[in-house]
Amino acid sequence: MKKTVISTVLIGFSLLLSGYAHAQAFEAVYEISYKSSSAAKAALDKLFEDEALRGNKVTLYANDFGVPGEASHTVVVDYDNYAARDKLDQARRESHGWANYVLAAQDAEVQAADLAIVVKDYGEPRNEAGYLVAFVMQVGDPGAYVLALDKLDKAVGNPGVLRLVALRSGPADMTHAVLIGAADFAAANEYLDTLFTSDGYATFKKEVGDMRKIHNIGMYRRVGAWGY
Repeated sequence: MKKTVISTVLIGFSLLLSGYAHAQAFEAVYEISYKSSSAAKAALDKLFEDEALRGNKVTLYANDFGVPGEASHTVVVDYDNYAARDKLDQARRESHGWANYVLAAQDAEVQAADLAIVVKDYGEPRNEAGYLVAFVMQVGDPGAYVLALDKLDKAVGNPGVLRLVALRSGPADMTHAVLIGAADFAAANEYLDTLFTSDGYATFKKEVGDMRKIHNIGMYRRVGAWGY
């Protein structure tokens, strides 16, 4: 019994380490209030007209259901490594494109900013999904949770995107998020209908029931993506 427990811990730890080597190593997540989705997209279009933004990867989402706070949109910036953030952000701040963005989005207000580390992808990159569902939770045993999520994906599959991230900032009792993405609202929710009634999910719930507590479920519609 003791050997089994140690083996599980080691396997889970190795899975986490392999996840950190993913091409999109972490996400900077900004909750922003814009006048409208069209205004937000137009401002980001202006930003990315500047060649100085080459290398930046940004996805804009309209907050649809279950997203706490007053922000109307979520902007997610993907980085390949920590050093890339410093380099790319400096180039952005010094660019004409950033000046044009600030002017176009002068009525926008940043409500929150957080950091999420990509642990593992089971499908396509997050930005590929037209619609995204995020389960924000507290996980007591991340290694064991990854093992259970591996089994769930093998049993049920995913609708295109299934990503696990570790939350590096924000409330201390929210440690991870599972992101499920599909082509659109209908595809995402049809998948959830199938998932929640599956034998694979019933087994998953039993395996993770004592180690996770879900705090929020948010739904997001992709408005645009740049730099991918």
